[in-house]
Amino acid sequence: MTWQVHRLVPSVVEGAPDADTATWIRAMMAAFLGPRPGPEEIATMAASYAGQRLRGVYETADTSPVATLRSWDTAMTVPGGEVAADAISSIGVRATHRRRGLLRALLVDDLAEAVRAGTPVAALTSTQGSLYERFGFGLAAWTRSLTLDTRAARFRDAGPTGRLRTLDPAGFASVAGPIQDRARRRHPGSMDRSAASWHALITGGDHDSSPRSAIAWADATGRPAGYVVYGVAESWWGTGSATLAVHDLQATTPESYRELWRHLGSLDLVGEVGWANASVDEPLPWLLTDHRAVSPGGPRDMLWLRVLDVPAALGARRYPVTDRIVLRVHDPDRHAAGDWALDTTDPVTPTVAATSDTPDVEMDAAALGSLYLGGVDPRVLARAGRLSEHSPGAAGRLARLFAAPGVPWNGIRF
Repeated sequence: MTWQVHRLVPSVVEGAPDADTATWIRAMMAAFLGPRPGPEEIATMAASYAGQRLRGVYETADTSPVATLRSWDTAMTVPGGEVAADAISSIGVRATHRRRGLLRALLVDDLAEAVRAGTPVAALTSTQGSLYERFGFGLAAWTRSLTLDTRAARFRDAGPTGRLRTLDPAGFASVAGPIQDRARRRHPGSMDRSAASWHALITGGDHDSSPRSAIAWADATGRPAGYVVYGVAESWWGTGSATLAVHDLQATTPESYRELWRHLGSLDLVGEVGWANASVDEPLPWLLTDHRAVSPGGPRDMLWLRVLDVPAALGARRYPVTDRIVLRVHDPDRHAAGDWALDTTDPVTPTVAATSDTPDVEMDAAALGSLYLGGVDPRVLARAGRLSEHSPGAAGRLARLFAAPGVPWNGIRF
């Protein structure tokens, strides 16, 4: 049976999606073992995909794709700035068609289009971390879970300060959007939210229909500076003590961060508050008189990056020291391959250019993706055999160059 990759442009007319988009959505949900969506849910999902790119692998005479991929353009924070990124999601293969190269066909097609569009990097999150390194993606950011025991939590500051208000779902994105845009600048790897992401955050999206609450905090001047979205993970009916799940928390100031957690920790009938996708450097324990009121989980992989245009990607970020170093990058797909001289003599406008000079370090495209945000020490990769030094101390020089002002984090699993 022959197959081809087809591209779709999702559309909704008078509340109804086109037939191809509806079929694509059903196939994607089936690949992820989700429930069969009804017409209303399909229309909502199709509307949230406006402006995005859908791809499917289709066999001859089969109107339903046997593999799916969705992507869209976004902005991602990098040290000292931001870079345009191709966000990739909804990669699924029909259970009867695994191990046939369909995933590769979809990714190759999507990345080639991103290259033609001049997009410097691609990004994805994955439930199966071993899948994407062979396509040039490197693990670049981690997340961890946090659990707050509200019965043991005592905040050091008497507080509270500022003002809290409940956000209506209809106007949630208009208030939360500017907050998230400011807050994401603090963490390399944080991304702008798409319309689909905002919708899923406040409603639960395709897999969670339980009610959610959204609270915004404003300072003494009335300016919103933070928000939190949470829901009930376990009711208080059985034990007398509910467990809350934080779905997103964004704060632009230390005060807003503290007061949002104070709110979560003071709710009646709540014994624990859990956050599955917190940063690995959350300051919450330091706000309390007893650190043991917070139970952190171990780090988990979150964001995978693929460098597509080395000069554009490295030129988009800033570097804390001045140096000139030559990187040799291997890439079977040729997007990032070459010898590249990174020169940070001008701290405002670093230059990156192809060179014939002898390389100082050598690595593959996946290792470069891991280094890009500053969350991985090149010296560790060198010890693991993932990076080779061709001049003494080159890995240490690279570590100083790529050091980031904040821990990489992206709290949006997509």
